Amino acid sequence: MIKLLFSILLLSGCGGANDGAREAPGRERPAAKTDEKPGVAAERFACETPSGWEIKRDREKEKKTKILKLELVGPREGNAPVLIYAAFYGTGNASFSDHADFIERNSKNILGETQSDTEKFSPVKETSLAGKKTFEFDSEIKEYLNPESKSAESVVIKEKFYVIPAKDGFFVLHYYAPAPAYNKYLPVFKKLTATFKIL
Repeated sequence: MIKLLFSILLLSGCGGANDGAREAPGRERPAAKTDEKPGVAAERFACETPSGWEIKRDREKEKKTKILKLELVGPREGNAPVLIYAAFYGTGNASFSDHADFIERNSKNILGETQSDTEKFSPVKETSLAGKKTFEFDSEIKEYLNPESKSAESVVIKEKFYVIPAKDGFFVLHYYAPAPAYNKYLPVFKKLTATFKIL
């Protein structure tokens, strides 16, 4: 089921641009399709990707932001896609000062709350991944499908994050799925994390 080996290369000398405080996977500008081939050598990380899922990267954005991001697009379930992100945030990246800043801004809402009527965040736990100290947390957020309109149509999104500090930045593995499909595709994410290697 999971066959394609993908790895990502750190681009040096990159400039900065504002990439936003909190990621909103369902509303990001679509990434360009990758032309990566299986077994390509690289210098940042490698992981096996699920067969049948679309693989995207936006190299132009990577150069501007110092954020190297692999986007894996799975099946749509209801009104939202199932997504997996594997990323490296280099020192001086456009969005977060360090791994602690990423965790602070993604493990609670904009008011600093860990629970509200539409949002719920788990405590941050320390674990291990790829032989490295890793921080893990989950969220459950009600997202409106058309936030600019008066429509009340919404979907509950469940997310899981693994954040791995590094000397020159940090890695993030991020799973995003509509709540009814979360458990169905969680093993796909677990398989990717089990094969994740820092190079």
